[in-house]
Amino acid sequence: MQPKQVTAMALISGIIFLTFISMVEHNECEDKGQYRSVKGFCCYLCPAGERWVDDCISDGDQSFCTSCMRGKSYMEIANRDPQCKKCSTCNIIYEDVQQDCTVTSDTVCQCKDGYSRPHPSQPCGVTSNTEKNIIIPTGIVIFIVLVAVVALLIYRKKKCLDPSETSEALLLLSVEVQNDVLEEPRMLIEKRMKSSDAEVWRQFHELLQEVYKSISENTFYFLYEMDKKYTIDKYVYWKAYENTDISARAIFILNYFINADETKCQGLLEMILAGQNKQTQLQTLLDSAVKCSPTLNPNTAHKELNISDDGKTAKWLESPPEKPDHPDRFKYWSQVLSSESFSEGCHFWVVNVGDVENLRVGVSYQSILRKQLDSACLMGFNSRSWCLWKYENKYKAWHDQQSTELEVGEHPRRIGVGLDFDKRVLLFYNADSNEHLHTFYAHFSEPLHVALWVWDGKLTIEPVHNDNRLICSSLNNVSMENNQQNKIAMQLLLEKS
Repeated sequence: MQPKQVTAMALISGIIFLTFISMVEHNECEDKGQYRSVKGFCCYLCPAGERWVDDCISDGDQSFCTSCMRGKSYMEIANRDPQCKKCSTCNIIYEDVQQDCTVTSDTVCQCKDGYSRPHPSQPCGVTSNTEKNIIIPTGIVIFIVLVAVVALLIYRKKKCLDPSETSEALLLLSVEVQNDVLEEPRMLIEKRMKSSDAEVWRQFHELLQEVYKSISENTFYFLYEMDKKYTIDKYVYWKAYENTDISARAIFILNYFINADETKCQGLLEMILAGQNKQTQLQTLLDSAVKCSPTLNPNTAHKELNISDDGKTAKWLESPPEKPDHPDRFKYWSQVLSSESFSEGCHFWVVNVGDVENLRVGVSYQSILRKQLDSACLMGFNSRSWCLWKYENKYKAWHDQQSTELEVGEHPRRIGVGLDFDKRVLLFYNADSNEHLHTFYAHFSEPLHVALWVWDGKLTIEPVHNDNRLICSSLNNVSMENNQQNKIAMQLLLEKS
């Protein structure tokens, strides 16, 4: 090899080495507990017991994290993982719980007497010295269970062939449909009405046709949702799956809830009424509501949000001008609240979201936290706010850290928000097509402010044009507050006199 070639190769190798070193130095942070975010900031990892939500917004800050759910998930080390690890469950046949799952450690299971682990990573199994003693009793137990199952099937078959032996206790297990499909559940409800004056039975009797129709159309959805709230007996699931007749399956479910306690019946009614004809509910609200155009309060706006002079637009800026600190300003999340609030009545407003990929549109109490580093301040991640979230053309409804994934047909460029404060209804819809997106039902304990959150884009509350009827009646709240202040002042004057 010629000296010139050696020199050239050495020079190229040196350049590649220096480039590699500079890349390593650029990508690594000085503190081992930090990582470099996509925006180039060195952010601290989330501590053990928490999971990562978002990167920090300045160099050397803590990432945004939220706690794992005690007893359900954990994270044992510092991390930037968006999901906590699920807690393990012990096998009740072979294992005992030695230590419960915490937010920083998994469940610890200990083998029961007579069982051991061939390897620490493997499940407990029968030890060699007790294997013979256990195999025989286990075989006997299995044989007895099989005989019992066969006997039960023969007995059930005979009972089905002989209707004269059917008793009231077996009504719940009957899936035979009468000529009048609702005769059986109607008789059960009327019997309940005679023994109890609870309002739920009168409502159930009036809405029986609608309840039957809703359950027929989506039986397993209602079972799943009810199970999350009240815990449904497992055999009900099996009976429903076994029955391929849609009508008979719905009657069976109806009979189950009617024979259950009043709380489950009330929950079923509320669920069906809430999910019934969302589009009609939306149109009814829009017909009766007052269209509003609230203004955004710049004192609440995060430092990276620029609020337009008319108070209608919130725009995210990568390099925003300095803002004076204010006690109402959100410190870590790029969100803003409206100046006006709603404490009564029926209202709706429209937010122009355009092609923004990362946004939240919703409402919040004035009492939402502002300065905390964690997600307690983030809209939808606390009990004081409700929102619809869009991220990369995926949509979720959020409240109190609980989310519901939404099936959205046409991506809305304008998101409408409808609020009936007195009826405790908050709904979101596509304002371009009037397609219903999601409805919250909640007991609002404080006045509600419009709330917006945006990253890399802008959101605009549409103004109200040329219609004196379409005024934001939240201004009446201001008048109500002034009247209240006048009453207090009058009271003080009377006390002095």
